[in-house]
Amino acid sequence: MRTGESGQVTVFFRTNFLLLCLLLAGCSAQPHEPSQAEPWPEPNSHCSSAGVLLDAHFEAGNLGHCDAGENRRFTLTLIPENRPPINTSPWFAFRASGEPGDRAVIRLEFVHGYARYWPKTSPDGVHWTPMPRDQVFVGPENQWMEIRLNLENHRLWVAGQEIVDHSFYDHWLDALEASGEVALRLLGPSVQGRPIYLAQTHDRPEFVLFIGRQHPPEVSGAFGMRAFMDTVFSDSELARRFRERFKLGIVPLLNPDGVAAGHWRHNVNGVDVNRDWGPFTQPETQAVMGWVAQQEAAGRRLSLMLDFHSTREDLFYTQPVRHDPPDFASSWLAASAGRLPDFSFKHDAGPVSEQPNAKNYFYTSRGIPAITYEVGDETDRESIRGAAVVFAEEMMRTLLATPEP
Repeated sequence: MRTGESGQVTVFFRTNFLLLCLLLAGCSAQPHEPSQAEPWPEPNSHCSSAGVLLDAHFEAGNLGHCDAGENRRFTLTLIPENRPPINTSPWFAFRASGEPGDRAVIRLEFVHGYARYWPKTSPDGVHWTPMPRDQVFVGPENQWMEIRLNLENHRLWVAGQEIVDHSFYDHWLDALEASGEVALRLLGPSVQGRPIYLAQTHDRPEFVLFIGRQHPPEVSGAFGMRAFMDTVFSDSELARRFRERFKLGIVPLLNPDGVAAGHWRHNVNGVDVNRDWGPFTQPETQAVMGWVAQQEAAGRRLSLMLDFHSTREDLFYTQPVRHDPPDFASSWLAASAGRLPDFSFKHDAGPVSEQPNAKNYFYTSRGIPAITYEVGDETDRESIRGAAVVFAEEMMRTLLATPEP
């Protein structure tokens, strides 16, 4: 049993929230690219104006560089953790404190980025709601965003996505361990010494690897992964057959340092963990590959790798159809689409590239289906969960139909 807080994230989303998906997905702005000689704003962790305090003194907190003006007006310059090149996914998470009835205006400006995430608020850091459209104003080409807050209580959390920190994973892993089918294993420490856990089932001749949260802000992917894995561990006849044939290895939080620090993309060494599959310069990828090597040394065959992420739409990155072993992705996703007539997703069977991400590495080195499962940033959370159940069920059926070794 691990130590740590247990928690659960509950989210309430409005059905009209698809507006932002359309707004952000169509963004064609070119982010401001600072030169190496250009001064880099220094981040700070709090600032105040007229009795309202903004702070980021919590896990995943990040308010960039905060300038406090008069009359509770603030400007937050959101800064990536490292100079470009870095993915343009500006993350923000802060807490506003004051007296009930206080109002504040907060302008978000982006260094190497543009507005990707619609702000969400929470009275307690657990239950989240997207901000109403009449309280958020987005500038031309999404280059800035202005938020108008009304404090109904003494504190209000504001973030680009729901805050899903270590407590979410502690709660999840505790539940898996309590099932009696799962043993938790400490794969190793992160760069800063945080534990990287793997949940594994009983030994079988074949095994499947599931990876999550390589990129810190990709919270909707965490929701999809949780619902997907809950289905795989359900008591259905299909799930039991699947677990009887395959050993499962689940790494739900591969970049704990980046999550804790409120990073946009990287670990604390300034490395995109999902560009380190092959080089293996970082302890996070080394830890996973150590476990994979142990399974293969024991004669077990890796049959599938799924890597959960988030982007602006729901899609799956797979191998090209002519390289699809053994026609797995096409069969799986076609069967899922047939059961999800009201859930739109894309299947991107692009060319195999040399980019050292998990999908390319496991396909080129093992010849297995290796797939990136992308969940839309602003996809309705209940839709994410409902679709994940179907994707998990059809994944199990499709993989069970493949020949045994």
